[in-house]
Amino acid sequence: MRSRAYLPSLGLLSLILYFALTVLSKEFNWGEGYADRPILEYLALYFSLFVLYALACVHVFKTPWNQATFWILVICGLLFRSATLPSQQIQEDDVYRYLWDGKVFAHGINPFEYAPEEINDYKMFKIRNPESFRALYDERNQEELALLHELKWDNDTALTFMERINHPHVATLYPPLAQYVFRLVHHIHPDSILTMRAMFLVFDLIAMAFIVMTLHALDLNRNYSLVYFWSPLIIKETFNSTHLDIIGISCLCVSIYFLVRKHMAWSIFFLALSVLGKIYSGILLPFYLQRSWLIERKNAKPGWTGPVLHLSMFCTVLVFGYLPFVDIGWKAFEGLQTYGIQWQSNDSLFALLLYSLNDILQLGGKVIPVFGNSTILAKGFVFLVSISVVFYMLIRKTPDIDASLEWVKNLFITMVLVFLVSPVQNPWYLCWSVPFLCLFHWRSFILLTGLVGLYYLDFYFDYQEITQYSIWIPWIEYAPFYLYLIWELKNRPAQEGVLKN
Repeated sequence: MRSRAYLPSLGLLSLILYFALTVLSKEFNWGEGYADRPILEYLALYFSLFVLYALACVHVFKTPWNQATFWILVICGLLFRSATLPSQQIQEDDVYRYLWDGKVFAHGINPFEYAPEEINDYKMFKIRNPESFRALYDERNQEELALLHELKWDNDTALTFMERINHPHVATLYPPLAQYVFRLVHHIHPDSILTMRAMFLVFDLIAMAFIVMTLHALDLNRNYSLVYFWSPLIIKETFNSTHLDIIGISCLCVSIYFLVRKHMAWSIFFLALSVLGKIYSGILLPFYLQRSWLIERKNAKPGWTGPVLHLSMFCTVLVFGYLPFVDIGWKAFEGLQTYGIQWQSNDSLFALLLYSLNDILQLGGKVIPVFGNSTILAKGFVFLVSISVVFYMLIRKTPDIDASLEWVKNLFITMVLVFLVSPVQNPWYLCWSVPFLCLFHWRSFILLTGLVGLYYLDFYFDYQEITQYSIWIPWIEYAPFYLYLIWELKNRPAQEGVLKN
């Protein structure tokens, strides 16, 4: 009886904390009272939720499958999401760009063409410098800018949200599938953060359904899906911060299910959709093509036909996805290019690499001019390392064709590697690894989903004007994880990927 009440008790306590988080979120008003924001109180709630989550994970890892436990974890997960849906964003504002992109696209204008700042400066530029204005914008551009300017002033909410878009000088970088989701949200209810979250909930439930189906296909305990469905990181970053990653994550979960079932055409199709949701998962393509090649050989067919057809399908889906947006040429990728060159945030290994190049080796633009600066040099190095590891795994770590779990393990290793060496290690990027943790119970990575919440401590130091302490945040955030990871790698058998039922 005591064991039966354990998980519901953890769920009830978590639900109370999620309601408390929603109440606390009302103190985070955009543009107001930064120094008074209860960031420390938020972190106390987040880490309390993580402790309860960790206890629940340990419980399901040790408990055999039973249907009652499964429905308890599902009902509690749904309640956590319901409690969080009406909350106000805590320290995040990407959703305002999503809503604007959807509005622009819904009115037949390419969302990749104009940066929000262009719309803000449109009238003044036209009045003060008409010749330059006409030289820069043709008749179509002028008509579209006029329409966008009207949309900005359509109502008070539209104006407020438009003014809150971050990095307004940069055109959108979010890929086509995300743009279609934003557009659909606009058609359902314009300028509605709640509607955006409801749409993300649909993708979230699809991800959960296919995680459960994948566990079942691999003959694993379906209650391991709690690792995803109760994750405070997933819930906070999807339903409070309202980040779009769940679109790509959901498609990736579908893709992995079909990969496990050896339905390679569907697997490749949904991988392409995942890339169209966010390009993060594109690095996994070589493993899919390799599995396709081995399946063809096992079926006594020419080994190259399957991979060629599947690669063609992948490229075709991407081309059709981008086709409505590339009428402006390479400008459609300017936002993505700016992100790739300039962004750096909350990084660990990349920060150490950059420190080595700048302060120890003193490399960069003066020594290797082709790279422009040491940041680009470091990003180039990280890219080569990632590609090299993928190549090594393709050559030396090829699983048996029927060892589906090992194939998924290669995907997991690649995704966490990309996160760990990335110059941008925002908490919501780690969400891509959480579905894999339902299969591979690496406690160090589960711990990291909690520690990564310290990212928000940087805002507190900034608002309190004690930024001298910010340099220590990544050390507190990542050092315990790396130490635990090293211990795990040393102490668990190399062949062990999951805990047994």
